[in-house]
Amino acid sequence: MSLKVLVLESVGSCIDKDGIVYPMNTDNTPDTNCGVDWIDTSDEWSESVSEEDAGLLDDWLLENNYSVRTDMPGFEGTWEALEAI
Repeated sequence: MSLKVLVLESVGSCIDKDGIVYPMNTDNTPDTNCGVDWIDTSDEWSESVSEEDAGLLDDWLLENNYSVRTDMPGFEGTWEALEAI
């Protein structure tokens, strides 16, 4: 199975078109047994993403039409509002 992913080197992970983040194996393949939705990643993971990878991640999510739940209290539909929740 071929999985189209964006590699995020700063956190040793990759993300697929559905917004699932996988750790990278030592052979640089995704560990598909350990995926988690990017919105559910830990604060430590989010804070470790480099600025360059964060920009690539934003572009990737937009390119793949990834959307987050908008029924959360305090969410106004912007990245800044999402970060404030």
